[in-house]
Amino acid sequence: MKHTKKLAGTFLMASLLATTPLWLQHQTMTVQAATNQGQEVKLSPAAEKTLQTLYAIQPELKSMDKKMNGPKNGVYELRFDKGIAPGKMELYAMVGLNATTGALHSYENEQEMQKQNNQPSEAIAKQKSAAFLQKLLGDDFKKYKATQTTKGEWDAVTYTRHEHGVPVFTDRYVVGVNSSSVMYVNTFEGAPLRAASSLFAKPGKVMSKDEVTGKVASLMELTYSAHKKETGKPALKYSLESTGYVNAVTGAEIESASSHKSRYSDAIAVKPGGKKFTVSNADEAAKVLTEEFQIKMDGIALETDTHTPADMKGEGETIYKSKGRDGRVTVYTNNNEVTGFQVRGKVEMASATQHGNKPANAQLSYEQAKEKAVQFLQPYLDSSVNELKIDQTKIMMPSATAYSFSFYALHDGVVVTDQHYLVNVDGQSGEIVNFMDYFTKPTAPFPDKKTAISKEAAAKQFLKDRPAVLGYMFPVQDNKVQAKPTLVYSIDTVSSFLLDAVTGKSFK
Repeated sequence: MKHTKKLAGTFLMASLLATTPLWLQHQTMTVQAATNQGQEVKLSPAAEKTLQTLYAIQPELKSMDKKMNGPKNGVYELRFDKGIAPGKMELYAMVGLNATTGALHSYENEQEMQKQNNQPSEAIAKQKSAAFLQKLLGDDFKKYKATQTTKGEWDAVTYTRHEHGVPVFTDRYVVGVNSSSVMYVNTFEGAPLRAASSLFAKPGKVMSKDEVTGKVASLMELTYSAHKKETGKPALKYSLESTGYVNAVTGAEIESASSHKSRYSDAIAVKPGGKKFTVSNADEAAKVLTEEFQIKMDGIALETDTHTPADMKGEGETIYKSKGRDGRVTVYTNNNEVTGFQVRGKVEMASATQHGNKPANAQLSYEQAKEKAVQFLQPYLDSSVNELKIDQTKIMMPSATAYSFSFYALHDGVVVTDQHYLVNVDGQSGEIVNFMDYFTKPTAPFPDKKTAISKEAAAKQFLKDRPAVLGYMFPVQDNKVQAKPTLVYSIDTVSSFLLDAVTGKSFK
């Protein structure tokens, strides 16, 4: 089973569970050959104890070349290399350990992930994964229940902690297995806390069914789509906009490490210019960049991109890129119409771009950058657009030094989800480094929003197939996982829910 299978399984797992561990999103390890610029790293006693346990589980690790970094964000990163020839090493495994509790954050056995083994049976998967976790967790292993991670497959087993008979949603281990061994272990954000059972208050009085329905109704978002796939016409729809958890007593929404909820700005009045540009070759694309978008090419020449696979391009899409391998400038077109561009000063590692819309060394404030983005965008807005909102949680095509703004057109005060523009502004220079036009023109009038069913009716339909589940989770505040668990109702934000707000029927 190859490493790509593990990644695919990880994303499938995320689509089935109500949370996604921080490690899958932000904590990919990039251990360098040097350890802290030559400084020796010494593990905390708690982390050293867990390392010795790992040695007992996987004795071969003890004889390998070990490099350590950290602790970074409270986590040690360990790399184990195996000698394959004189002076030549090969990655064997990567480990993340919590500096305070010593608990495992992540484990990846590269050698096992490269094996082309047949998929294990349910019995073998449970046996291999349980044996690993039992040694790792000791008596605490009894608090966890095993479930299938991916429907129809047993290449990973999810272990969820239970207290007072209900699940702890964010205290989970996902153990990837092949037919002979454990390939990887991913943890949800609460697992490394190793919280004592005494911290979990026994459930008392919680919200009634009607109160839960009312809360879910308040989280229903009414939006338009300019193009419904089944009919090709505009549609009015309900979707759920939630962090995924609400306090079981008060109903207040609670953030987890994986919460993603669109949070729109106030409406922004705009004056659309309706400008469009067509190009038929790389030279014309470069001319549009310099003359219309004021992009400094500095002698950079464009050529037609022949490397991007056809199945990764949209129908009728042609891409032009700067010559050479740096990919500094890219122009996107659809049926010869320019739909966007990207400018990069250099190739950036993905980890450098994950900054939560707080770019490095910014000279412009968020508000200043937003004003530049609006001013830039107005000439290219479709003539029907008079108001925009920004999804303040959405960051697209990011770079380490840029602010990212995702603008959505409004119709009758309602967001149109497929009438979207992206503008990224460099926080140091104020230059526009990304522009993308995702605007979909409607082929018929939009439905009147007054014809929509009530939010309460939408909530009842949602909960009919996706009932709220009582359990615990560890809240996240200011990007930090809190040590005290909270009793919550988990609301399904993963499985698809899109309701036709006029007919009350689910979209296919």
